[in-house]
Amino acid sequence: MKVAFPRFSLVASLTLLSASVSGCVAYQPAPIDIGQLSVSAHRAIALPSDSHGLLETALAHDPALQAARARLIAAEAAVRSSKNLPPLSLNLTAEYSRDADAQRPWLYGGSIGIPLDLGGRRDARVTSAELAVLRARYDVGEAAWKVRQTVMQALSDLHTSRQQIDAIQGLLDQRNHLAALINKRLAAGEDAHSQGLLAQLDASGLIDGLLQARAKHAQAQASLARTLDVPVTDMELDIDLNPPPVDPLSAARLTGLSNQALYTRADVLNAVVDYDVAENDLRNAVANQYPDINIGPGYTWERGAVKLPLTASFTLPPLDGNRANIHQAEAARTAAGKALEDQVKSTLAAIQQVALTYESDRAIADKVRKTDMPLAEDLASRSSRLTQAGETDQTENLAVQIAAAQTRLTLFLAEQATLDDRLNLEDTLHQSLDPAENEILRAAVQPQEVKK
Repeated sequence: MKVAFPRFSLVASLTLLSASVSGCVAYQPAPIDIGQLSVSAHRAIALPSDSHGLLETALAHDPALQAARARLIAAEAAVRSSKNLPPLSLNLTAEYSRDADAQRPWLYGGSIGIPLDLGGRRDARVTSAELAVLRARYDVGEAAWKVRQTVMQALSDLHTSRQQIDAIQGLLDQRNHLAALINKRLAAGEDAHSQGLLAQLDASGLIDGLLQARAKHAQAQASLARTLDVPVTDMELDIDLNPPPVDPLSAARLTGLSNQALYTRADVLNAVVDYDVAENDLRNAVANQYPDINIGPGYTWERGAVKLPLTASFTLPPLDGNRANIHQAEAARTAAGKALEDQVKSTLAAIQQVALTYESDRAIADKVRKTDMPLAEDLASRSSRLTQAGETDQTENLAVQIAAAQTRLTLFLAEQATLDDRLNLEDTLHQSLDPAENEILRAAVQPQEVKK
């Protein structure tokens, strides 16, 4: 007895399955050797001799910025994936029964489940992926800004630490000379023993300051080497370390910079994205009030009879019409709005506080430079002339010279505080007060290929 098989339907199904399998992408492993990651790939880079060129070099090689760019590319790929249709389903059935028809005992069929990816659900999915891209872009900008801050802070620390090392070393030499003179007078019984102890304590404090300045210089070099992705032992830096100007900020300029900061600070921008995410979640909750529809066109060969069935399935919303989820999404949107408002107000308040500190320390440094320093230099000059004329002894003259050197060190520390305040103000604004640096940063956050 011959048994009839639905050969055409079977061949078509197998052809469809073969085509699906042949279109699959093969897995390509990409193992990472952690040991190799410790070896820098940029040992031979040439370091420029100006701060702008150094910033561009750091932006091109900083590992954290490269990682942020890679995450942005991944987020953009997720957007393209979100626009695809959800997975289809393929159902195949086969039945053998000789009771119905002994000549045609086979029943063969198949159907394809197609979700109707329409309306609010699709829009919410795509919007969610697009918001992730937006957040990744802000992360790239934040990573680039951190590179700028690291470079400029390191250059500032290198400049001020060198000044401090020279000033403290000179002051320490004078203190040691004074201590030697006091010891001679002590041996002659001309001074009290306490004078010698005070001289030793002063010298000890200067040694502590010298060690701290040297440590600060080494830390600045290490920080800069990490940003440039070169070993600190291979970094030879020959750069003009002249600090940026510390000019006063007018109220009008500060207001303009404060308003612009709301569009440059990553925390404010991410708070905006959080609100958009909450808004998108609410839109998705509203869309989930309606059934999720799937259609299933099929083919059935039933013992010689060809049938073309069409099925429809519905995933119904919760019994409350999804109202609970909608209320939760509304509350989350309100909370995100309050968080955004708080972030904006906190940002503006922080800018005002840092600006006041900057102006205060700038005024102090200006006062030391214009008032204290000329007075100390004048006293030192007069004391030197009196010593040469024999009207005062060498010990008193050296004490006056030390006071002048101490005033010079005080000026260096005040200028360092002002430079740090400027960097803090720029960090709070997320904008450089140097327009050329802002142009470099804007170019750095443009889409580009990630270095492997």
